[in-house]
Amino acid sequence: MRGREIVALAIEFGWVDDGPGANHPHILKREAERPVPVRSRLENRFEVQSILKQLGIPRSAWPEKVK
Repeated sequence: MRGREIVALAIEFGWVDDGPGANHPHILKREAERPVPVRSRLENRFEVQSILKQLGIPRSAWPEKVK
């Protein structure tokens, strides 16, 4: 899975892409939340699941290949 797919999903849930930072092309931010870095290429579905959990995105909105 690509990082920009997660970024697009996160934007639907109110997160803002704050641009690149260090080794991560996307830093997702939301008021009163901790920033979540997202790499452009994610290794496996467990890494994707971890990021989606940090973002607080409900499992019903997760892509089928990640569930």
